[in-house]
Amino acid sequence: MSLPKFLTDKNLIPNVTINPALNYLGTESAFDFGAKVMEVEKSGKFPQIYKFHVGDTGPKTPQPIIDVAIKALQDKQTKYGHFAGYPQVRENIAKHWNKTRGINITKDNVLLQPGGKPAIEMSIQALVAPGDKIIVQNPGYPIYDSLANFYNHGNVLNWSARRDEIKNTLEFDVEDLKKLLEENTQVKLLMLNTPQNPTGMVFGKEKLEQIAELVRQYKFFVVFDDIYDQIVFGGDKQQFSFLSIPGMLDYTINLNGFSKNFAMTGWRLGFIIAPAWLIEIFGKFAINKYTAVPRFSQIAAGAVFGDMELDGCKYECISDKVQEIIVKDFVEYEHKGKFVEASLRLLSPYVVPNVAEGAFYLFPSFHKVLNLSYVKNNLAITTDKQLSNWLLTEKGIATLAGSDFGSMGAGYVRFSYAEDRDNHIIPGMKHVLKTVIELIEKSGETSPLTTAEVDSKVDQLVKKYF
Repeated sequence: MSLPKFLTDKNLIPNVTINPALNYLGTESAFDFGAKVMEVEKSGKFPQIYKFHVGDTGPKTPQPIIDVAIKALQDKQTKYGHFAGYPQVRENIAKHWNKTRGINITKDNVLLQPGGKPAIEMSIQALVAPGDKIIVQNPGYPIYDSLANFYNHGNVLNWSARRDEIKNTLEFDVEDLKKLLEENTQVKLLMLNTPQNPTGMVFGKEKLEQIAELVRQYKFFVVFDDIYDQIVFGGDKQQFSFLSIPGMLDYTINLNGFSKNFAMTGWRLGFIIAPAWLIEIFGKFAINKYTAVPRFSQIAAGAVFGDMELDGCKYECISDKVQEIIVKDFVEYEHKGKFVEASLRLLSPYVVPNVAEGAFYLFPSFHKVLNLSYVKNNLAITTDKQLSNWLLTEKGIATLAGSDFGSMGAGYVRFSYAEDRDNHIIPGMKHVLKTVIELIEKSGETSPLTTAEVDSKVDQLVKKYF
């Protein structure tokens, strides 16, 4: 039996036979790469590492949320929590979802979870029988592909984005999804993420309604991951919930939480909206897997959406206070996204960014950079993975390779603009531009912008967006 690469790479050899399905288990590259960033940073090779790799939030958790958690701890709210989430917490979330999604759910449709990932695994475990198939987006959040392959190897289909060869941009076409459904029987799950990691693209109402029509026809479930639902920028692609489409509550597992919108990544606090019968199954999984979300975290989660009372202790709703803080964060994300997009566009056609629509990611094409003679011949770089590694170890720029998110990401690089504007985003973009210009010029080609022009051009964009 072949051993999984993640063990052999570290020369770790089990002394017993292990689950062969481990060969299908992937990872979330941001965490592995993050460890490498820390090593380079610790080496002192560069005065600073410009961090565009992290999917963590730049802002800190709003103080009102922290205050509620502190009060809960002071009230000794430290015993086991309710396995599904206390009824009042789930009621508060349900009321908010009813208001914002235009649906009619109760606490029986809600379950708290530690972070967002358990929903992915539990959906597969609850719904996917032998012979059933799972569709994942390509490129897409890698944990979907990882868990789908681990549990269902051989029966995972890719909804691959189409690459516009002229514009070098990506787009998910519903016709391609329809073709997958026509050509494959027993499709049980579609993993759908919008606003999307890694691209930052947002699926509009029309596209989601087209997908809903396919759900009605082929009767499959959608894991609808809108964890970035409030981080959506202006224009005609405002975030629209799959649950808002009539009938889709019966076929949707809505993955959401507090990590991104509320800058609470380290709290590991998420929730699921789904049909009551599925929530009942997930509740059994919760008891078997992780028992419960911590009690004080549940109280903070409930207070974000309404008043809370538990064991005679009262906690006032902090919704208005929190919303006032995070809306400013969302505006800052939009400004940073448009700034990074405009900065990278200065290098077109060598670097071609997509439009910043939501979340805090851009997925620009570096295909022409990889085709530069100096890059291919002198640096011996032929893939986005090698380019990402070189940018970190030789230039102090941390980005993630597009192929870490699927085969359709090959030739692209993911830029996260969640980090601090003045310490990372602005000076980091100047360094990125100068680095690419150097590669272009060393290849004997004419750059659309000179190194001497970078500071002034970027400073103009700073004035425009900030």
